[in-house]
Amino acid sequence: MSETTGFDNFWGEHRADEWSDALVASMKLGGIDYLFFVSGSESAFLQEAIAKAEALGTPAPKLVTMIHETVALNAALGASMVTGKPTATSSHVDVGTLHYGGAIHTAWRGGYPVLITGGTGPRAFPGSMRGSRSSGVQWLQEPRDQAEIVRQFTKADHRLEHTDNPGLMVSRLLQIALSEPKGPVYLTMPRETAMLPMPGTTRFPTLQQLGVARAVSPDLDDARSVARWLVKAENPVLFTDRVARDPEASAELVRLAELLAIPVAESSNSDRMNFPSTHPLYATGPMARDADVVLVFESTTPWIPGAGSPSADAKIAWVAIDPVHSRLKTNEFRADLWIPATASRVARAVHDAATGMLDKSDLARIAERRNRLEQKKQRMVAEAEQLAIEAGKSGKPSGRWAAYQLGKILRPDSIVLNDGISNGGLVHTYARRSEPGTYFRSGSSTGGWGSGAAFGMKLARPEQDVILASGDGYYSFGTPMAALWAARHHKAPFLSMIFVNGSYSTGTTELRLAYPDGYAVRNGNYAGGSFDPPPNFAKYAEAVDGYGEYVTEVDRVGPALQRAIEEVRKGSPAVVAVRVPGPLQKTS
Repeated sequence: MSETTGFDNFWGEHRADEWSDALVASMKLGGIDYLFFVSGSESAFLQEAIAKAEALGTPAPKLVTMIHETVALNAALGASMVTGKPTATSSHVDVGTLHYGGAIHTAWRGGYPVLITGGTGPRAFPGSMRGSRSSGVQWLQEPRDQAEIVRQFTKADHRLEHTDNPGLMVSRLLQIALSEPKGPVYLTMPRETAMLPMPGTTRFPTLQQLGVARAVSPDLDDARSVARWLVKAENPVLFTDRVARDPEASAELVRLAELLAIPVAESSNSDRMNFPSTHPLYATGPMARDADVVLVFESTTPWIPGAGSPSADAKIAWVAIDPVHSRLKTNEFRADLWIPATASRVARAVHDAATGMLDKSDLARIAERRNRLEQKKQRMVAEAEQLAIEAGKSGKPSGRWAAYQLGKILRPDSIVLNDGISNGGLVHTYARRSEPGTYFRSGSSTGGWGSGAAFGMKLARPEQDVILASGDGYYSFGTPMAALWAARHHKAPFLSMIFVNGSYSTGTTELRLAYPDGYAVRNGNYAGGSFDPPPNFAKYAEAVDGYGEYVTEVDRVGPALQRAIEEVRKGSPAVVAVRVPGPLQKTS
């Protein structure tokens, strides 16, 4: 028996003829099922390594052919959002990395564990080694520091070097990406390095062997303090945006809210279904400024500081893995307790502590509040229904009517991606999601996330309907043709419903707010904010042999959506574009 080292006892042995084999094996062993791949002259080693793995039955992610980097990264984000697992992308050198564009911002601000990779132009002298420079363009593909392009938007980056253990570097980057607060990482892979030979085997630790940081429990004294505040509160409220990233948190939040009749609110930055929108305690509570106890769970901006802030004597507890938002430079929020712990564990601890504190007076007060909030919810639902019915009496569709009709085609497990701005609130109102994992927003301020994310979600959840609701501006940002092509090619069809208003609210509504008496408003000159007439987005679907309808009449909206979802269920991507009034027009 040969002498072993400590590394031999820890690092597993894996088949590898060259470095690229170790790279893809480490990806798969680290939980990556999909590599969203955009071709480049320097990245053939990934194609060969995955083809070899498929032929030999060794670990490797599935290579998913993509035709644009923005869509590839958004697809990776979408797959991660519905599975909680890491995903990977590959782009062509610096120019492909630049093509990731706003999707990099979404990955960072959303905190998604994606291994973003880019090939690099080879530097080795022509003919000196495998993978060395062989084309004139490769002299143009060497920036001073390629990772600098994305460094502000990643947790870590690394250029693969000849001295590295390639499998270890992938496992290490995934360990960083998946440890809280989660986020993207970036790996550049020089062609000549990735093509270095290996003796048929290699040793490296998998992600599981390295380990990922565990969930954190709260200090029990903090949990008891929060419980005391909530038990005696007259007007409490709980804010959250992304608590359901913790798989157990949504149920624990419902349990805590129901025990103490705490209404739950979300901001427009909410990135998923954290609390059932159909629940009587959802969106029925006070504004932050009117609450006496405020509990914040994994939220970035639960209110706007200043006029919207809680009063000076209100008790505030802020719960998050990173409650002080270390990724944000400016943060004006205050709290009596900042609790750096896992949301589900905090909710459970507060619930358990509160249960033992309740007396008859507390129970009576909580029962009265519960009854009041239930009645408020009933009025809100009835009012939303009546407003939708009134909107349907108009000859032309409005955003409200379109969102109402969209809600009618949804199954309980349908996944809704809301990438709307002007009409995003209406989508949320009428989607009425109550099952975890059935509603998502990007979690960032980037436009255009939806098309790629919808494809990635459908790829990862083929048994569920996936529906994107987007404004025409954000839809255009997202390079939808590349996403629709991928949906058709990879048999992962989804439905896109586009609110077509021919304008950007940022360039119309915001212009009026900034300059109400300015030249633009006085002269009706909204250049830069209006693009009317807009493209016929339904034709996008037809270009990839999908199904498209452009709807301008109110009575056609519902039937068009029903036809489109039936086509999706038969295997075709579909687009229904609904013409609705823009910010400069009156709405129903």
